[in-house]
Amino acid sequence: MEENVSRRENLVELMEENSVAVLFSGAAKISSEDEYYPFLANRHFYYLTNIEQENSILLIIKEIGQVKTYLFIDEYSELKEKWTGKRLTDEEAKKLSDIDTIYHTADFESILSLALAKDNNQYGKISKLYMDFTPELKIKDAYSTLDFKRDVEQKYPHIVIENVYPMVTSLRMKKSPYEIAQLREAIHLTKLGINDLLTRLGKNQYEWELANDFKYYGASHDRHELAFETIAAAGKSAICLHYPQQTERVNNDDLILFDLGYAHNGYSADVSRTYPVSGKFSPIQKKIYQAVLNCNKAVIEYAHAGLTIADLQKFASEFLKNECVREGLLEESEDIRRVYYHGVSHHLGLDTHDASDRNKPLEPGNVITVEPGLYFKEYGIGVRIEDDILITDGVSEVLTEEIKKEADDIEVIMQSLRK
Repeated sequence: MEENVSRRENLVELMEENSVAVLFSGAAKISSEDEYYPFLANRHFYYLTNIEQENSILLIIKEIGQVKTYLFIDEYSELKEKWTGKRLTDEEAKKLSDIDTIYHTADFESILSLALAKDNNQYGKISKLYMDFTPELKIKDAYSTLDFKRDVEQKYPHIVIENVYPMVTSLRMKKSPYEIAQLREAIHLTKLGINDLLTRLGKNQYEWELANDFKYYGASHDRHELAFETIAAAGKSAICLHYPQQTERVNNDDLILFDLGYAHNGYSADVSRTYPVSGKFSPIQKKIYQAVLNCNKAVIEYAHAGLTIADLQKFASEFLKNECVREGLLEESEDIRRVYYHGVSHHLGLDTHDASDRNKPLEPGNVITVEPGLYFKEYGIGVRIEDDILITDGVSEVLTEEIKKEADDIEVIMQSLRK
């Protein structure tokens, strides 16, 4: 609860005096005639409230000398709970969010009007509204946050509306000790899932079987959900970055690339490892693997506060080009983008590709990935090695250090599993 309060206080500090912030959890989306997709609250809303229920709204009013915070949720319905599962009571919402003032969603518009109406002095002279302009965030069926913005502009023309998204993003980029602890646990669980996968390699499976095995392992260990859909790409399949089919049989002489992770309390691990199915790298596999590994370690050593994601990408591209030329994998005149065609890093947190300003220099508390790769269609080989690191005041901390990546270590581990 202290975490929830601290996050909202940090947002209030960024708000101007005599302003209001409104954030919506979103509405459930229909998937078919009588079913809905699994609901996931807007991550900015969740970050500030710890509430994962649809049709919920956060309202913060900042006037000179005081701040008032309100949470709106659907009125509790025993009948709805019988049909669709657990619904929050007012007391439960209060405990989860540490917001004392709970109203029902049906009351939102009338309370908002008390704050925004020009001739109403109950909340001082509110002149600005902060809201999330995310275009696909539905508040009701066929009604989005942009529709809400348009209606506010028409009804309250004296109110200046500003996008709160970059403000909350700036807060989310710098992880608290609590958030880092959740990421550490997600990564540890991911390591256990990977270890389980390695015991299954070399048994003539299909890619989809291995992806399902990882999902099942998490589900059977404290019901940990996937942070994202697992990529299990063997041989030439790994040339496609977000390989979706997973229909190929895994051959003994293949490399298999896994891009996977579990989530813990909403926080995502994101790890990529590439393994020889036979338990031993062939000469060409090891040459490509070692070039990627050298780059991975060099970028981690290079990454520090003050650099941008673009700086890391430039460094990684130049490093990989030099490695490939030195090892005879590319000609000096060739473009590295033929075999390395993605970014080396992104922020990590509540989203796997977490909300961030990629132009903003890194600072202590940022958690980012480092994931160079090489993809040679002519060899049917794709290698990616991805770690999650914490930017500190000094040397970056590798949060995924316990997941082995040295070629020799991998061969020893895999050979031991076959005994």
